[in-house]
Amino acid sequence: MRFWGIEPRVSLFVIPYALLAFYLNSKLSRHFLQLPGVGAVLLGVGVILWLLCYLQVSRSYSEGKLLTVGCYSKVRHPIYSIWGFLILPGFSLVVGGFMLGLPFVYWLAVVRFIDEEEKALEERFGDEWKIYARKRPRFLPRI
Repeated sequence: MRFWGIEPRVSLFVIPYALLAFYLNSKLSRHFLQLPGVGAVLLGVGVILWLLCYLQVSRSYSEGKLLTVGCYSKVRHPIYSIWGFLILPGFSLVVGGFMLGLPFVYWLAVVRFIDEEEKALEERFGDEWKIYARKRPRFLPRI
């Protein structure tokens, strides 16, 4: 599994949907449920958190180590969570209309492919991954 994990395959679903949503919004003048203020806040928080996680995981990946601290101390896939719960919903609320379906398409694709990424991580890190995976949920931290 490459550094980008399942993102290239997830993008094969998300990008066509986003393009279709833009097209439908423009042709049908559908801009229902636009909340640009809320969307901008979600986007801003999401981008900051994504950058923090990206810096942590890229350093760890280049060192060949499994990252289990920082952003990765609460969930196994914080970057997917940030995109799915903050960045894409924020973007969708800014644009509104048919774009509101984008986070759902994203999560369907992530759930479809995540097992492959986790198998690759298990092959690469063995028991260290198994122990980590047992202790951490995939996407949402335990309360």
